Amino acid sequence: MEENITLNKRIATGIGRAGDMLIFLFHAFYWFKTAFRMRKETIAQIYRMGVGSLPVVSLMAIFTGMVMGLQAGQELLKFQATQWLGGIVGATLARELGPVLTGLIVAGRVGASMTAELGTMKISEEIDALRAMAINPIRLLVVPRMIASIIVLPLLTIYTNVTGLLGGFIIGKAQLGIKLFPYMEGIAKFVSPKDIANGLIKSTVFGLIMGLVACYEGFTTEGGARGVGESTTRSVVITFLLILIADYVVTHLLY
Repeated sequence: MEENITLNKRIATGIGRAGDMLIFLFHAFYWFKTAFRMRKETIAQIYRMGVGSLPVVSLMAIFTGMVMGLQAGQELLKFQATQWLGGIVGATLARELGPVLTGLIVAGRVGASMTAELGTMKISEEIDALRAMAINPIRLLVVPRMIASIIVLPLLTIYTNVTGLLGGFIIGKAQLGIKLFPYMEGIAKFVSPKDIANGLIKSTVFGLIMGLVACYEGFTTEGGARGVGESTTRSVVITFLLILIADYVVTHLLY
């Protein structure tokens, strides 16, 4: 009986938090109208998220492309079809791996940072101080971060796709002797503009999810330094799960 009561409380708490997050999202959308006035802060957030994430995204993308090139190349070699390696690597990155891996990597780095930053401001009552000065904290703190997330994720996804293709070519050249022209020809044959557009749509949705969850968890942090750590962990876990769920939903709608 006690276990059932505890489970029901957790379910009710989860539903309540989901509702609060939706309300938080609507408030953020309302203040998007002030985005132009917040452009300096938005640009600063774009720089922090994008440039700061380039090293880890570069490593992830190049080695993902190399692994794909190695595995797919060995299978294609059995059928004497190594000229299609670029198409397989490119299509897989554009449709699925590029947006998802970029979203997960950036969420783990940037999302956690945003939650910790806003959570610390909440614990130290800086957010309450903004309200006391009649400054809406969502307009000042959330809108630039969410817009930056929506912009940065597609840009980093494009970078991931290009870098991953480079990694696939490096392995294809070293292991299979594939030349650049056949590799590019395979990309042109198998990767369509629709694949690229759908991947960018996915990454835009992932950016919105990351910005929303990170800011919401930061704004609802309680319990001092320990609470900041718990909010940060919860933010990353929820973002990862929602990205994977959104990936299925968006894929189902687009294909």
